[in-house]
Amino acid sequence: MNEKNRVFELDVLRGVAVILMVVFHFGFDLAEFGYASYRTTVDLEWKVFRSVILSMFLLAVGMSSYLAYVKGINKKKLFKNLVKLSLVSVAISMGSYLVFPHAWIYFDVIHFIVIAIPLSLVFLHIPRLSLVLGLILLMGYPLGYLHMDSFHNLGVEYLHIPRFTVDIVSLSPWFGMVLIGIFVMHKKMFNIKLKQTIMMKKITFLGKHSLLIYLLHQPILFAIFNLIRILR
Repeated sequence: MNEKNRVFELDVLRGVAVILMVVFHFGFDLAEFGYASYRTTVDLEWKVFRSVILSMFLLAVGMSSYLAYVKGINKKKLFKNLVKLSLVSVAISMGSYLVFPHAWIYFDVIHFIVIAIPLSLVFLHIPRLSLVLGLILLMGYPLGYLHMDSFHNLGVEYLHIPRFTVDIVSLSPWFGMVLIGIFVMHKKMFNIKLKQTIMMKKITFLGKHSLLIYLLHQPILFAIFNLIRILR
């Protein structure tokens, strides 16, 4: 996104999500290395914490998609972004396989975004329908509808993906947050005119570089924890 087209509040949203993500993964690593007894994939408070973080990121995806493409789709730019994200998603899968060979990541938030961005383009000019479908996805899932278990079972059987993975972001219900983000940006509901203090500018810096931080923070944390283990 060009600097002139950036929305300060949107970068703040991403920046706060980045901070919470690092905190979450630090907590995950504490448990993974035996310094804590909780389970981030099972305990309710950690699952809620993850859902809040994911909701913030995916709301931002929908808002960004609307902002970038509602006036016209630059196919070259779109293709370039999708190729970059696809390469990142492959790197994530390969890296996770080295660390968690029996629970490697095959569809995390970056894989999700590669699919979600093209799908979101369909809804850019029908924001009200986008909101309705988004709410249906989000409300239908906890009621027992719109689950994707059958697709997962097919993947386990025919694609040899692991039955359990350390991280997964399924299209249902999470595409609902992307759809709601489209409506939010259309209605300019996020233009709350935050004061651009020094602290806020630091947060927006994190938001502007969220992909890079996403890629680097876990390898850095793992390296630190491994170094501590070696030195103990």
